[in-house]
Amino acid sequence: MDFTCSFSYSYNYRKTRRLFHHELSEKEQYCSDCHEKLKEIGSWPARKELVFIPAQLKRLDHIQHAYKCEHCSLNSETDKITKAPVPKAALAHSYGSSSIIAHTIYQKYELKVPAYRQENDWQKMGLPVQRQDLVNWQMKVTDYYFKPLYSLLKEILLTQAVLHADETSYRVLESSTQKTYYWTFLSGKQEKEPITLYHHDPHRSGQVATDFLGNYSGYLHCDMWQAYKQLPEATLVGCWAPVRRKFKEAVPPTTKEKSLSKQGVHYCNQMYTLERSWENLSSEERHQKRQEKLKPLFDEFFKWCRTNQPLVLPGSKLGKAIAYALNHEDTFKNVLLDGRLVLSNNLAERAIKTLVIGRKNWLFSQSFEGAQSSAIILSLIETAKRNNLDPEKYIEYLLDQLPNEENLTDKETLSAYLPWEKEVQEQCKSRIERRKAA
Repeated sequence: MDFTCSFSYSYNYRKTRRLFHHELSEKEQYCSDCHEKLKEIGSWPARKELVFIPAQLKRLDHIQHAYKCEHCSLNSETDKITKAPVPKAALAHSYGSSSIIAHTIYQKYELKVPAYRQENDWQKMGLPVQRQDLVNWQMKVTDYYFKPLYSLLKEILLTQAVLHADETSYRVLESSTQKTYYWTFLSGKQEKEPITLYHHDPHRSGQVATDFLGNYSGYLHCDMWQAYKQLPEATLVGCWAPVRRKFKEAVPPTTKEKSLSKQGVHYCNQMYTLERSWENLSSEERHQKRQEKLKPLFDEFFKWCRTNQPLVLPGSKLGKAIAYALNHEDTFKNVLLDGRLVLSNNLAERAIKTLVIGRKNWLFSQSFEGAQSSAIILSLIETAKRNNLDPEKYIEYLLDQLPNEENLTDKETLSAYLPWEKEVQEQCKSRIERRKAA
């Protein structure tokens, strides 16, 4: 039997739906027994499927029109010509339009696809571009447009009451040392205008944290790396996750008895259980609950540590776990100071993990300029995601709009492009958020 079909289009929730009608041919519309003409009695959906449509490139030619004033020309030696304005491109005389550059950034920093693999993909679509072109595009738009916005975001971040921080190693080929470092500094969980920033530096010393945060006087969630202790004004809030992990690693693999290590893990589990039960409370209510229940549990835990410290070998895993907890007791207890604080530094660790996953594919940066460019781009992407934006749409929006602004050093001008602004939210909100709103 021959299969014939016709199709039509209909629209459902702003999506194109293509309908294929499978019908008998004119010749087949006769009964096989009596040879009488068949009558159609109905139709129904036999199956539904999604079809993948590969990306394509389109050429857009911008034609500028000019206008002449005939009246003025009659009374003047020169013609009076007026030209229609043409929006500026992100990069003049380049294949790198705002949409193409935004997609290369999305591929690298969200999908973790390095430039040499992108090069093959773009050439397959017909764009004669080399990997160095992709890198240069990203570095230039960062230098021209993204740096001023990054500086404004940093300024806003340092006014927020609760921050998180973490760092990880990275390799830059032009560096004289084997390792350089990426740092991340980001807003607390309850911040209404959340920001995530990355910073690249050759060093991991306290001077880096001091230079970036300056005289920041709020709360800073961090691990116990000594660099953070050099901050003159910040109140450090210790992360309890390493405490629990150290006790868990000290649990003997074979014993079924209730060991001291298991007791340490149990104390930590109790803390996290209490915190989960208060997750939906206001900051004030959470602070009150902590004073009533978490503070006595802290006191009991550290008393237990001091009691058992002489009973274990200092060099054992359990001995090191107890010593770690006692050495930073005051810092771990600082979570009791404010209901906006949290037990762990997971926000910063997840932010660093984004970079670590990318590092496995990119391997390294050629130059310090390239590494810092990556830090700025990642900052805009992660900040956009925390504000429920589609990061690719946001980058493209910035590359469409910022080249046409006269003064990118003006804070009022740049403030209109912050990811929580109403116009930005309307233009760049992610599809998931749009579905929720609908």
